[in-house]
Amino acid sequence: MYNELMLKDYPEMMGSVVYEDNLKKAISIRKSLKQTNTKQTSVVVTIPVVVHVLHNGEDIGLGSNISDAQILSQIDVLNQDFRRQIGTPGYNDHPDGADIEIEFCLVQKSPEGCPTNGIDRIDIGQDGVVETDQEDGYTKVNAFKPSTIWDPSSYLNIWTVAFNGGSGLLGYAQLPGGNSETDGVVINYKHFGSINYDDGSFSLNGPYNEGRTTTHEIGHFLGLYHTFQGGCSGENANSGDFCEDTPAVSEANYNCPVGVDSCPNSGGVDMIENYMDYTQDSCMNIFTQDQKDRMLATLATEINRSSLITSDACSPPASVDDDCSILIQGLNFSDCSQIAPQVRLTNYGSSTMASATISYQIDSGAKQVFNWSGSLDYLEEIIVDLPIQNVALGNHNLVVSVSNPNGNVDARDCNNESTVNFDTAIDVSGTSMLYLSIIPDDYGSEITWEFDDGVKRLTGGPYTDGDRTEITRTFSLRSDGCYTFKIMDSAGDGICCGEYGDGSYQLTDDQDNIVVSGGSYGDEEITSLSALTLSLNDYFSKENIKIYPNPASNTLNISLGITSDLPDGYEIYSALGQKLRKSNVVDNSDLNINTSQLKSGLYFIRIEKEGYFVSYPFVKN
Repeated sequence: MYNELMLKDYPEMMGSVVYEDNLKKAISIRKSLKQTNTKQTSVVVTIPVVVHVLHNGEDIGLGSNISDAQILSQIDVLNQDFRRQIGTPGYNDHPDGADIEIEFCLVQKSPEGCPTNGIDRIDIGQDGVVETDQEDGYTKVNAFKPSTIWDPSSYLNIWTVAFNGGSGLLGYAQLPGGNSETDGVVINYKHFGSINYDDGSFSLNGPYNEGRTTTHEIGHFLGLYHTFQGGCSGENANSGDFCEDTPAVSEANYNCPVGVDSCPNSGGVDMIENYMDYTQDSCMNIFTQDQKDRMLATLATEINRSSLITSDACSPPASVDDDCSILIQGLNFSDCSQIAPQVRLTNYGSSTMASATISYQIDSGAKQVFNWSGSLDYLEEIIVDLPIQNVALGNHNLVVSVSNPNGNVDARDCNNESTVNFDTAIDVSGTSMLYLSIIPDDYGSEITWEFDDGVKRLTGGPYTDGDRTEITRTFSLRSDGCYTFKIMDSAGDGICCGEYGDGSYQLTDDQDNIVVSGGSYGDEEITSLSALTLSLNDYFSKENIKIYPNPASNTLNISLGITSDLPDGYEIYSALGQKLRKSNVVDNSDLNINTSQLKSGLYFIRIEKEGYFVSYPFVKN
C-alpha cells in the first residue's frame, strides 16, 4: 500500500509499466553478457548501510534504543542470506537457489566525512509511533525521515522504530524510483536482528525473530516483488513477480507449510522458503537466479541504487592523530530525580588516547568538567561514569561534549557532542492515594503490572482473555516515597488501538486528576512517580504549560494555566540539537509561534523562565 500511494506522485517508479520495460532491457543485457562470456568473473558488490535508531531517550540496549549487538546480528544475517553462506541459516541446496553476490557493511564514514560505526541514534522524544493502521504507520514514520536521512545515493538508510498501535506492521521498504527524502527501509525494532546471535542484550518477538523481515524488505528495496504478486491469474500467471523460477502463489503463505500448491496449473508447489513470501523466519532461505538478475539489474541502473555500489562510505575517513567521539550511553535513574550518566568514548585517532576533557550540562545550568585519563588505541572504546546529578522533577536536556584528546585540538569536531532529552519522575506529592484503572484488550492473559516503592512490590495480572471488564486497584503513598509503575504485555503489542481491542490504562490521584495514561506501549511502559515534598517552582508543571497542536502545521501554541505569568522566552532546536530560533516573550501574542518555515520532522521547543527551562518535543507536518 505504501508504494501504491507513492506511485501516484512518481509514475515511473517500480510498479509502473515504464519501470518494468526499462528493467527488462537491463536484465536482458545482463543475461546476454553471461551467455557470451563464459569466463566472466563474478564480482561481489558491497552496499553501505546506516541504521537510524529512533528511540525515546532510553539507555542503549533498553526498549527501542537497541543494542549494538542486535544491529550487528542483523548485518550478519543479511550477509548470510544474500551470499547463501554455507553452514548458516541462509544456506540452501535448492536447484534454483542463488548466491546473490551482494554484501552489506555498516558504514565507517558519515556524510560530513566523520568517522562512525554506522549506528545513528536519534531521540525522537516519544515512544515510537502509535499507528491506527499500516498506512498511518507509514505516514508517522515518514515524518521523521527527511530530517534524519543520510544521502540515499551513498547510503542504504534503515530506520528501526517501535510500532505501538498493534497493526501488525513488521516493516516496509520504499521501492526504487520513489521520493529521495524518504528512501530506505523501516523495521519494527522487535523484528530487527536475530535471536540466533543474542548476547543477552536483546529479545525479539517470534516467529519473525531471525532477521528475515529485513532481508525481505531489502529485497523490495532492490526491486523484488512478493512471490504471490498477481496470484494465479492474469497476464503474468507464471511470473507475477517477473521471476520465472519462482512458482506462482495464490496468496501469502504463513508459518512453515509443507507441500502447498496454491496454483496447481502454474509450475509446481509454492516456494515457501523464498524470502519474498510471508512464512516465518525459521523456514526462509532462498533467493533464486531470476531474483538475483532483477536485484543486480536494479543496482546497475536505478537512481539511488547504482551509486550505492560505488560509494566509499564503508571506508574510514583519512587518518588523523587525535580524534575522540562521545555518545551518551545511559542515564541510570535512581531516587526519583537523580541520574548517573554514562558516556561512551571512542578513539578514532591514530595516536593512542591517554586523556580527554568531558564537559556536560543539564538545561542551562553551569557547565561541568570531568577529566578522563586512560589508554585507548585506534577504534577502542570505553564507558565512562560521570558524577551523580540531582535534577528537579520534570523534563530536561543533557548535553555532553569531549575535547582536548591527549591535550591537543581534536582534528574532527563532528562527533564531539551528544544530547538526550529526558523526564524525571512525575510529581504526585499533593496526593495520598493513586487509583489504577485498566480496560483490557481482548487478550487479558498478556497483561501484567507492577507498582514498586523500592521496599514493597505489588503486582497484578495476568487476566482472562475476552473479559474486558474494568480492572481497578488503589495504592497508598508515603510522603517521602519514590515509586515505579510498570505495565507489560507479553505479546509486545500493548493494549491499545489494534485489531485486538481498544484497551487503555490510567493512574489518577485523589482529586481525580489523571497522573499518567496510555495503552500503546509495545512490551512495557514504565513511569516513575515522586511523592517527595519538594520546594520546586511549579511554573513548569504539566498543569501550567502545554503546547498544541502536536503535530503542528503552520502554528505552535504555548498554553499557560496562569495566563498572566509569561515565560521569558523560548528556543527551537532540531532533532539533532541544532538551535534554529531564539525569541523573547513580551506579550501573549508571542505564545503563538509561526512554524510554517520549518521542514517536516521532529523538533524541540525549550521554554525559559527565570533561568530555568523545560523542553517539549513536537512534530512539524
